[in-house]
Amino acid sequence: MTLQSRSNNFDFVRLLAAGVVLCGHQFAVFLRPEPSPFGLITLGTLGVLIFFSISGYLVAQSWDRDPHVLRFAAKRFLRIWPGLAIVTCVAVFIAGPAVTAWSLRAYFSSSMTWDYLSQFYLNIKYVLPGVFEHNPVSVVNGSLWTIPIEVRWYGILLVAGILGLLRKKLRVALLLGVALYAIYIYGIFDVQHNPRAAFLRPDFGCEYGSYFCYGVLMNGFREEWHRHRLLLFGLLSVLAVALVALRHGYAAIYVLLPFLVIWFGTSSTPVLRGFGRYGDFSYGIYIYAFLIQQFLISLMGINHPYWMALLASTVCTVGCAVLSWHFVEAPAMALKRHFGRGDAEQVGVANTHVLRASLPPGAD
Repeated sequence: MTLQSRSNNFDFVRLLAAGVVLCGHQFAVFLRPEPSPFGLITLGTLGVLIFFSISGYLVAQSWDRDPHVLRFAAKRFLRIWPGLAIVTCVAVFIAGPAVTAWSLRAYFSSSMTWDYLSQFYLNIKYVLPGVFEHNPVSVVNGSLWTIPIEVRWYGILLVAGILGLLRKKLRVALLLGVALYAIYIYGIFDVQHNPRAAFLRPDFGCEYGSYFCYGVLMNGFREEWHRHRLLLFGLLSVLAVALVALRHGYAAIYVLLPFLVIWFGTSSTPVLRGFGRYGDFSYGIYIYAFLIQQFLISLMGINHPYWMALLASTVCTVGCAVLSWHFVEAPAMALKRHFGRGDAEQVGVANTHVLRASLPPGAD
């Protein structure tokens, strides 16, 4: 199997990442301590880091296949915006009116309600008037904040592509640039210990771009690292152990996690490689889970076991994700065929499930 084969594990990895975020947020919406893999990051953060890693790899691969500015931008728009627009409308016009503590007249008269629609242009909002105000957490949808960061890195990748920085002959420069950025984030800025990296501070989330860049770099050197993957894994493991010894565990995660995720994603494992047969539901799971978890709490309260709440929210979220895929995301991505040359023409529009990227996941 070549590295270009569509018969890989990425569909499973995206679903796994979305599921990890869902499980982590189930703790968060109950204001319960969230499990912390490696003692440094939450489950939700782990899922997001996985998404950014594979996004960098797959979106860079999409640019390699079709380095056209308008088509690239259109693909990103069609993957991200329709789903975001619909989940925003669901929150404002369905979930909000159903559970708000305000009268419907007051709810729809409030500027907060209409300001929430500014998410259409990536201005993420967190509250609606009277909505979930009696929940342990009043945030309407705590997952969407990553989308502007993701789109920002799409733009940076596009600029790099326009400038020719993604060409094969400049791969060494790409390697140097990504390495310097990582040194700044994890060494000079020291995101693990710097208070400016705390949630809602100006520099929050700066490390997510480093995972995206790692994925871009692995795409640029995909033949080389795949040929020497065991040796490279050994070297990266030694570096990670050294970083842990120096009390830079977050940097150690950065060194190993994207490599392992993309290595596993590009592999072809029986059963796992068929997870995308009926569609890519990972984006829908990601953008609907938090809203549904909050909605269920507003109806059922919090006096029931975590696993019962998780089961209920998972069933409802997957249902919404399936609907989102079949009625919003797949039809939107099918529009790619109108842009001429590109991935749709390479594999056939009928196979819409192989045209997808994710969200954060995202390739095509």
